[in-house]
Amino acid sequence: MFTRIHHVGLVVGDLEAARKLWVDTYGFRVDEARSPLPGGRHVPLDDVHILDIPVGESELEVNKANDPNSGTGRYLARRGPGPHHLCLYSDDIDADVGRLKAAGQQLILGPTGSRDQNGGSRVAFFHPRSNLGFLLEVWQNMPVNGVVPPPPRGQGGKFTRLHHAGVVCATPEEALRLFRDQYGLPVDERRTPLPGGRFVRSDNVRILEFPIGESIIEVSVPQDQASGTARFLASRGSGLHHVCFYSEDLDYDAGRLRSAGLQQLGELGPARPGSSRVTFFHPRSNMGVLVELWQDIP
Repeated sequence: MFTRIHHVGLVVGDLEAARKLWVDTYGFRVDEARSPLPGGRHVPLDDVHILDIPVGESELEVNKANDPNSGTGRYLARRGPGPHHLCLYSDDIDADVGRLKAAGQQLILGPTGSRDQNGGSRVAFFHPRSNLGFLLEVWQNMPVNGVVPPPPRGQGGKFTRLHHAGVVCATPEEALRLFRDQYGLPVDERRTPLPGGRFVRSDNVRILEFPIGESIIEVSVPQDQASGTARFLASRGSGLHHVCFYSEDLDYDAGRLRSAGLQQLGELGPARPGSSRVTFFHPRSNMGVLVELWQDIP
């Protein structure tokens, strides 16, 4: 089964600029044991250099495309920098890959390695056309002498975890078919009751939430053609839309991002007991990534 979001994959053309954004501005740290600075780790498979940046139990995986003719290079040329793929952590990659293939998913690669290997990791990739427009990676860390190492935890400022990865698609039925029926994730029906999910008036969308580990996959379904989310769907199709970090002090984190020159979208509303506060920062401030910040108020 899938137990957590392993990482959200981002693609960039400038690794140092990405480091400055996510480390110097947001305050996260690079896992230098895996991706030493300044160049990160090289993955020959698609000729990319990667920075692994832990966020809670998950990561931002920043991929610099070196070869313009590679899959990542072509994606960067076509779409520009921004979200590239979603990686889910599996406790049994062979079983999960087999289940997805049986559901009709198109396997691109893997599972790599061997189920009896000592240490390291195994991965598999499924085509975006099987996954609402985003490339799906499946990841499993293998035991070292019988023990699976825990994920490194990361924090930046008051950001303690990846609250959710945001996905946009056209209908709730598409979301349920993929995330519930194929991935096997539950729907949080308390917050997003079926069949249509929770209505969010500010962007005229309906939302379904699929909890996974300490995070959520949040699916937004536009209800018109005029909202920002609807325009994204019309111009880019279904796919990864944004990342959301949980903040233990939203005023502090939003303030320091504004002070660093990042463009906030709208005002941060008052803290009302029993509610959630959110704000967004523009993709042009974040190398193509729409960033949401979230805080629950007791």
